[in-house]
Amino acid sequence: MPDIEAGSARRLHDMARAFLPWVDRLPPGWAGFSLRTWCSLVIGLATAFWVQIDNPLLVGVTVMILAQPLRGQALSKAFYRLLGTVVGMGVSIVLVAVWNEQRGPFLGGVALWLAACAFVGSLERDFRSYGALLSGYTVALVAVNCIDRPQDVFNVALSRASAISIGVFAVAVVNIMSGSPEAWRGLADGLKQLTRPISETARAALVHMYDRGAQADVQLAARILALTTKLSYARTELEGGGARANGARLAMVSMLTVLDCARGLGRHTGHGNIHPVIEQAIARIASQTDLRTDQAGFSAHILDRMRAELPHHIPNADEAFAIERAARMLEARTGIHAGQARLAGEEGRFPNTGTVRIATQPNYGLALIGALRVLIGFSLAAGVCVITGLPGATVALAQTALTLTLAATNVDTARFGMGAVIGIPCSVLTAAVLNFVVLLHGADMPFLALSLLPQTLVACLLLMRPTTAAIGFNYGVFFFAILGLDNHQSYNPTEFLNRNIFYLLAALLAFIILVLLFPPSPRRQRFWMAASIVRALERQMAGRGEAEGAPRLTRAYDRLAQVQFWIERLPPTPTNRNQMESFAAFTELDSALARARAYARQARRIGMLRPAAEIAQRELVLHAPWDVTRQMERALQAVPGPTRHLPEQTQYAAVNLMAGLNAVQRAWQAARPHLQHYGVIDGRKAG
Repeated sequence: MPDIEAGSARRLHDMARAFLPWVDRLPPGWAGFSLRTWCSLVIGLATAFWVQIDNPLLVGVTVMILAQPLRGQALSKAFYRLLGTVVGMGVSIVLVAVWNEQRGPFLGGVALWLAACAFVGSLERDFRSYGALLSGYTVALVAVNCIDRPQDVFNVALSRASAISIGVFAVAVVNIMSGSPEAWRGLADGLKQLTRPISETARAALVHMYDRGAQADVQLAARILALTTKLSYARTELEGGGARANGARLAMVSMLTVLDCARGLGRHTGHGNIHPVIEQAIARIASQTDLRTDQAGFSAHILDRMRAELPHHIPNADEAFAIERAARMLEARTGIHAGQARLAGEEGRFPNTGTVRIATQPNYGLALIGALRVLIGFSLAAGVCVITGLPGATVALAQTALTLTLAATNVDTARFGMGAVIGIPCSVLTAAVLNFVVLLHGADMPFLALSLLPQTLVACLLLMRPTTAAIGFNYGVFFFAILGLDNHQSYNPTEFLNRNIFYLLAALLAFIILVLLFPPSPRRQRFWMAASIVRALERQMAGRGEAEGAPRLTRAYDRLAQVQFWIERLPPTPTNRNQMESFAAFTELDSALARARAYARQARRIGMLRPAAEIAQRELVLHAPWDVTRQMERALQAVPGPTRHLPEQTQYAAVNLMAGLNAVQRAWQAARPHLQHYGVIDGRKAG
């Protein structure tokens, strides 16, 4: 089956290239994606017509919604579509049962449910977000359409569930049997492509002590975090998916750790407090790419090489910082290779690690605006439908709710609204041609299948291009509803017009609401995300911040990536570019405080270092009069020097504690002007 599908896709591509020389400019994999989608449509519709379900058009709608280029994408979206449908049907039955004769409270309950689902969907990511949104607009499609006949709500819900199940089954069968591209291979390729720039960043920091600037590091971090989307798709198609997905997370967190360490090392450029022998020792250990150990092992190797030339040298605070950051970076380099090997299923090459968690920063401001847009927009649309009093106005209301809810998680809601106002009329035109010109010449399933091929090809091509994806979604998904595909197809032009005028009304209402109601503002979004960075830093300064670990690291870089995303949508002024450095400085101070507290907790377990660790824990709580530099100096003076006569564990803990305190001192000096500028601290008392 995979060979047949691949061969058919190649023949389709070759035939298209023979007649259309510009076909090579089409998105990669377009032929296979289109052919898989068309096969899913044919299988799903044939099954629906065979079992005589009430709404076979929902099968086509489901297939087009689940149309995804990768196998893992399709299977993941299918799972969340089933889950969201079940939740939405349950809520629909409850709402109709409670307010079946009270139209006002009923529509109010639907509006609140839609807003709640839009809020949750905006906080979630990937197809978890889609599942939340689906739970919302299923209520509109089931309950709202039964507003005048509440006794039918259960049958409508059951019919919808049956059609969706057939569509999901068809998509799953075709994607599993056709050899569609696997998402996990794209994830592995993405990690492999990022390995080189990460290695270059590490090499520049280890050998040259070079800092590239915050913007370049955040852009690279955003590329790493973007792989979490592919990771969510890959889990559905991997054997032993949990362990292999954990390997991918390990590689991603290790890459972010390399970036974090490289930025710290780069800030030592121009400082003369690091002995050249230590710099050479770090460079030589880093050049041994086959050396695999943990942070303590790398620290021991660096200290041993240093003492081979400087037997009695005791590292100062700056040197301890360089050793700690280099050792942590080299451990992360090992983690990158281990994670990639584990993702590929190569067990046994590296020691096993615990579960790695990746955390993200939800944008509550964006979620709140999306929920308010859905709430107000649905209320306005409901008012229009009630005022007009047309019998089919509930169709327009349900479709408007669907479009508004799906747009809630879209960054550019105006583009999504434009996609509705362009895609739905095009779908109406195509459906009219198919219904009144093409289908008049044949009514059997093979003829219908061939008739749907050109429309499916156009929809898939539009879906694969980011600039036309919104148009392709509205065009492909609504086509079967607009066509009114049924077991007994109607060719009555009046019925076709009466039905589709409400779809056009829904497109117009959605366009007006999405473009005019709470239009997206990059400045506002940047402000909210920057505020989350400042709040996290304030909690960390007060000693209540998130503990050091993979969740804190990934969340911190996710905040910076979101700030960078919104800054890039503003005019490229020097002020906007400088703001990225300010937010990066806040994040670096947050990281330094969390790391220093973690090292202080480790040092408390060693008797010789316990007094110094307790002093460090007290001094790491920052408060007015902001005498941070002297606070860190007092804590550093209490730490015993890591001499060669101390036990190895004590030396290692002392180096880390000195490094952590030194990092806070330097991060404070870098962040203090920005903290004063934004009013986070009182500049008159900052020291």
